[in-house]
Amino acid sequence: MPGMTDHTYGAAGAEPLDVGTVRARGELDWEDSQEFVRRLTAALDRPPRLLVVDFAEVTFADSSVLHGLLVAHRRMAEAGGRLVLAGPLREPVRRLLDLSSAADHLHLAADADAAVRDASGPDVPRSPRVPPV
Repeated sequence: MPGMTDHTYGAAGAEPLDVGTVRARGELDWEDSQEFVRRLTAALDRPPRLLVVDFAEVTFADSSVLHGLLVAHRRMAEAGGRLVLAGPLREPVRRLLDLSSAADHLHLAADADAAVRDASGPDVPRSPRVPPV
């Protein structure tokens, strides 16, 4: 049975930062990942300073999702912004990040609120490494 996905993008105007959010839920297999990556790419048309990718309700993600996240991470870094993957991350997603060493490249946050809160503090560190894709 295919997973349900729900992806939304919005700029949070009440935040002190220029924040965009892409939310996903369910299983992001090859078929569903195409729509997720399309929406993630659309969020980068005019990149915000912070792009929060909320994976709290994602139960599975495959390598095509990981590739989309790494490409988006690179584009955000090149634009002077930051992409944060917000959890809590479920075990299959965490395993994908660990096995691929992507957790070494992506910014992770406990949840979407923590991602915004951490990014609004002074001297937000940028990712030291941008992985090749």
